[in-house]
Amino acid sequence: MINDEDVKSKLLILFILEKLEMPINEDILLQMCSLDNDWIPYLCFSQYVNELAGAGFIKRVYEESPARDYLLSLSEDGKVCLSHFYKDIYKSVRDEVTTYIRTNKLTYRKKQELACNYSRRPDGTFAVNCSVLNVDAPVFEITFTVPTLAKAIDIRNKWQNKATEFYKLYTDLLID
Repeated sequence: MINDEDVKSKLLILFILEKLEMPINEDILLQMCSLDNDWIPYLCFSQYVNELAGAGFIKRVYEESPARDYLLSLSEDGKVCLSHFYKDIYKSVRDEVTTYIRTNKLTYRKKQELACNYSRRPDGTFAVNCSVLNVDAPVFEITFTVPTLAKAIDIRNKWQNKATEFYKLYTDLLID
């Protein structure tokens, strides 16, 4: 059994990526592993991901989206490494992670696929960019200009719940 906490945390990241079965935004993975759960220490997460990517165990693909972030997935070398050290992850931890991912995978996928960001424009208004994303490219984007920060935040908060309905409405109107 491996005792080094850093190694255990890195193995756990590989295990989580395997269980997700999809590329995931690095920030969303951080949220899952360190903020929503206490699986990986927050301050060490980026270091672990960088070391795993540097060793070729994680594939890191630049995401062409409004967030302009990286998508992470398990590489073939990562799968081989995980298969050799799978038993070094406590069964109770594997079960907890598996149950959590099974229950919450769609929530994280939705966060990743329905992006909404805002920024202040030179004239003091706010540009709110809302997107429906595929793994490798935006499927739909719309940008609103609103007068206040409060309105920009309101749109961002509503986007997660209304994006699917909004997207369907526009595609029904524009595509025969």
